Amino acid sequence: MTQQSTPSKMLLITLPGAIIALVMTLGKIDTPVTNVLFYIVAFSVMGLVVSSLLKDFRKKKN
Repeated sequence: MTQQSTPSKMLLITLPGAIIALVMTLGKIDTPVTNVLFYIVAFSVMGLVVSSLLKDFRKKKN
């Protein structure tokens, strides 16, 4: 009973880890450019999470 992982499942698993690693790495480097990039990445991730939650909520509502 082995299931093959589809590329979308693998992407779903690895992408959040990569984004978290990027945010943590940018947070450790203390230059003005990385400070701006840190906030851009952090707010982008929050926006993606909120839009995903809204999409799921609308699907369940209909």
